[in-house]
Amino acid sequence: MIQSVKVKNLSLSKDNVRKSNRDAGIDTLAANIAAQGLLQNLIVTPLKKAGTFTVKAGGRRLRALQLLIEQGTLPADHTVPVLVLSDDDNSIEVSLAENFQRVPMNPADECTAFNFLIQKGMTAEDVAKRQGVTTRFVEQRVRLAELAACVFEALATGEITLGVAQAYAVTTDIDRQARVFTQMNNSYYGDNPDNIRRAILNGTVKANDAKARFVGRDAYVAAGGRIEGDLFATEGDENWIDVDLIETLAAKKLEAAAAELAQAEGLAFVTPIAATHVPYDVANQLHEFHAPARALTEEETARVEALSAENDTLVDQLEQELPDGSIEAEAASARIEAIERELEAIDDARHEIDPAVKAQIGTFVYIGGDGEPRVHTGLFSEKPVVDPNAPPKASGGAAGDGDAGDFDQGPKLSATLIDELATRRRQILVAHLASDPSMALDLTIFLMAQNVVFEQSHIPNHSTLKSGAAAFPIFAFRDEGSMASQTIDDQRQRLDTSWAGHKTMTERFDAFRALDDEARGAWVAYSIARTLEPTLNVAEGYRSNGFHDHLGRLLDIQVENWWRPTAENFFGRVKKGVMLEALEEIGGPILRGRYKDAKKGDLAATCSSLCNGQGIVEAEIREKATAWLPEAMRFEAQEKPARTALRSSFVDDERGTDPDEDEDTDTDAGADIDDEGTDHDQDDDQHLSEAA
Repeated sequence: MIQSVKVKNLSLSKDNVRKSNRDAGIDTLAANIAAQGLLQNLIVTPLKKAGTFTVKAGGRRLRALQLLIEQGTLPADHTVPVLVLSDDDNSIEVSLAENFQRVPMNPADECTAFNFLIQKGMTAEDVAKRQGVTTRFVEQRVRLAELAACVFEALATGEITLGVAQAYAVTTDIDRQARVFTQMNNSYYGDNPDNIRRAILNGTVKANDAKARFVGRDAYVAAGGRIEGDLFATEGDENWIDVDLIETLAAKKLEAAAAELAQAEGLAFVTPIAATHVPYDVANQLHEFHAPARALTEEETARVEALSAENDTLVDQLEQELPDGSIEAEAASARIEAIERELEAIDDARHEIDPAVKAQIGTFVYIGGDGEPRVHTGLFSEKPVVDPNAPPKASGGAAGDGDAGDFDQGPKLSATLIDELATRRRQILVAHLASDPSMALDLTIFLMAQNVVFEQSHIPNHSTLKSGAAAFPIFAFRDEGSMASQTIDDQRQRLDTSWAGHKTMTERFDAFRALDDEARGAWVAYSIARTLEPTLNVAEGYRSNGFHDHLGRLLDIQVENWWRPTAENFFGRVKKGVMLEALEEIGGPILRGRYKDAKKGDLAATCSSLCNGQGIVEAEIREKATAWLPEAMRFEAQEKPARTALRSSFVDDERGTDPDEDEDTDTDAGADIDDEGTDHDQDDDQHLSEAA
């Protein structure tokens, strides 16, 4: 029998079979009841107290109604229709039947219904409020309703899941949806959402891509470029479809910037590079030009000394005499800023390049990772620069880098005597240099810096101190496109090379010593850093170096912010078990089990997508995935005591032990460690044998 009962006279029965997730979605259900009313009556049985009932089926609806009354949306005496059962013994069976026999609505039907409401003129916000869902949820269902007919039909018949349909919906191009759907139906694991999304977006560019940011959204759209937003992505990143148009617009904009810069600066050329770095091979074909900073004139020197003295006086007054916030203190601060600007102007004048020299040199303009155009700080020429204002060479030639021009050497000396005298003079020089730490430090930095600048010129400096860049273990390996390599290139460009343009080593050293501490310190950091050899966090072998891991920890390096594993650089080059272990670290056994039967190529693509924030997963799993790293890339190894006894090396050699052999028995992974097939431990033993 159906009758109306006040909500306050209803209570939830203990016989209700739904014990878990009772409160899940109550807010949504309440919002729907507030908009549509109670569309399905409750099922109750009477209690001993007259007029009161216990709810056997419809407990979530009861909670939603109680919530609306608490919020004041419904009156306290609100009544609802209920079906009263007289037989309490069948209450559990009734509750089970209502919950168990309920068939979830087909997602396709949901999409059609939401789209129908929108077509009637309702806004997504209105539909969301009336159905108790978010606006984004409505927009997603409407997008799915507009899928290509073949895809939507597959969703309606249950041939594909909701997640697969969402993967197709990342684009509104129904022709492309249909084309990819046909391809995926004929491929193994064609129902993998990540694979579908990758196929759909193949040939598109993300809105945060450097070139896209450089071109600009407005310019791209104005030129006819098409943009799609992925409603199912966490951040809703846009996808720019017309890649060729982006390339064309970027090239034209960069060419215009290059022409403007060349004209404004009077340079012979400014080459536009539509990339985030200047390729090594392109720059290496040219001669690098270093403009020497001229010496200060007597007038400039006097002015610099006067300004420096005035600056020191004002600083002392601010620290000792003038009260903070006073008019005098503000005036002194303003004067100090003016002094700094004038000193900078004097220094800039020292670095000006003669127009006749500028007409022979040029540079590059490229796109920074932030989407802004960048001018390469280096200057280049197609052939050695000729300074038309340079004084004519003296007869017999000018002094070279060693200041060894033609001069009268006096009586000819024997080779043995030359070597002996040179050795004695060297001892005298060393004794004096060793007692002058300041000079020795300047010389150290200078020799390393000169080695960086003139690395390809092989200029002799008669010192064993070197800071050559460590060689990559893989021949011809390039890494210019990575974030770390771009940062290193930027650091190199920011180094002050004004001293390097002088003709002799004597002049270069004096000019180098004139640099400020910050400029020389930058040369120290760069020169030392480039000497570090490639190492990994592995248990043993040639690539193991716990001290490098210690440096990484001291520098607080967050590798995940600088490098992400992809199918190309990691997952596609390791065993399947390694990828499954990575998935288990990220999402536990459930995530691992989901892909345990996948082919290696598909699994590599899935892991790559997941670790680069592109997979459709829970927020917690996404966070773990975007921070996941292979053990070898982490700075976690501890330094082990080095073998100091020569004998221990021979012992290893006699036993035939090669630590590298145990590192990785996978031929693919082994090839990645060293493509040259170099057995470094064997080389070390060979050197020891030769030494013995």
